Amino acid sequence: MRKISIVLVALALVVGFSVNAMAAQALFYSEKERLSVAPTKELEVYGSVRVGTYWITGDKETNNPTGGLGTRTTGQNFDDSDLLWELDDSSTRFGVRFKSGKVGANVEIRPRDQQAASYSGSTSLMRHWYGTYDMGFGTLIVGQTWTPTFNPICNECLLGGGGFLDGFGDFGGSARKPGLQLHMPIKAVNGLMKLALLEPTNQKKPASAAVTGLPTALPAATATTYLGQGALNAPAQGAVPANWTNYDTTLPAIEGSISAAFGPTSWTFIAGYNTFDVKNNVTDQTESIDSYVLKLDGTYSMGPFYVRGGFYWGQNLAAFGSQAPVTNQTFGFSPSLYTNAAGGVAVEDTDNWGWMAVAGFKVNDMLSLEVAYGERHAEQDNPLLGGTNEDTHNAITFFAPISITPAFVITPEVLIADYDEVTIINGDGVSQTVDRGKQMAFGIYWRIDF
Repeated sequence: MRKISIVLVALALVVGFSVNAMAAQALFYSEKERLSVAPTKELEVYGSVRVGTYWITGDKETNNPTGGLGTRTTGQNFDDSDLLWELDDSSTRFGVRFKSGKVGANVEIRPRDQQAASYSGSTSLMRHWYGTYDMGFGTLIVGQTWTPTFNPICNECLLGGGGFLDGFGDFGGSARKPGLQLHMPIKAVNGLMKLALLEPTNQKKPASAAVTGLPTALPAATATTYLGQGALNAPAQGAVPANWTNYDTTLPAIEGSISAAFGPTSWTFIAGYNTFDVKNNVTDQTESIDSYVLKLDGTYSMGPFYVRGGFYWGQNLAAFGSQAPVTNQTFGFSPSLYTNAAGGVAVEDTDNWGWMAVAGFKVNDMLSLEVAYGERHAEQDNPLLGGTNEDTHNAITFFAPISITPAFVITPEVLIADYDEVTIINGDGVSQTVDRGKQMAFGIYWRIDF
């Protein structure tokens, strides 16, 4: 009932704002009326091509730098380095914008680098696919585009477009998701309010949540080693308990943001909520995996100098659908199902928080200099063994975007990513901590827009 009430309130916000405007503007024309009043159409074709050329080095603890920043695989006991020279197919795009009176649309696709697709198996091409309707007081968006929680602070970090530090303090939000959005300007504060009901994230989508649990009978302490060269990430603590294989969603993901600007400062407050249920298909026992995030960020400009900063607090961000390098695991532990000796099951949530700061100086219209630092933290209590699992990351980057023309930008960059330490409570209740080493990348990011 609580969830039904939440979705009814959220729907009322969107529908309530929409109904009067729809009636007044006669949104639903008959076919004859539509043809007779069809306005002149406007069409714009655009695109962007982006390539990364970097040299990446990694400590033996980070493993496999050839797999890309953020990738840590097992089996290497030595420091390593390699070249990253590839199309950034996640940010390269080709799109068409359409405008016809009060109706608009945007379709944007991306290529798939052949080698990257062979590694990941992903052939997804869609970036944006949505239509808009101007209601007078705001814009209704139907389809997939940027979500209200996506508001990166670092716009030119490693691999371009704020892509890397999303997992290191610059909370990347849920990026692009399908659903319904309403954007309304707030003239009194020179700002914008965004409300959204989006596709919910659940465990059935591998890129979102991984619900894990300890087996009913705990392993013997002498046979348990959660950490070491072969298991540097938070451990998969056994299979999901028997019969817990049914996942239900009853609410859309709810997101919103409010931005404001006052003189040299601007601010954005962001909030998001997602929930899904995991259910025992024999006993019908149900547990909810609830995720939320709150974030505040701001910018201050003074002539050629500017600073940006942000702080977020959340729960179960690995299940929220947050964007991060390579894997959502970068945001810390997934929410876990724990079983006790009697077979009872309970959810243990993960607390997440992080912050980031950027300082920059615009030398001239051609050159800017920036430095950014971010860190993030995750904690999860272990209800069976006592103690707390802890996971931290931090990164610092230096970059200097050079605008040969407004449409041709090259960005020399140096970044040091510190995977810091992970602390896990092992099978005998003893805390183990391992340093996971660092990676460094330096090179140039190339971008041509058209």
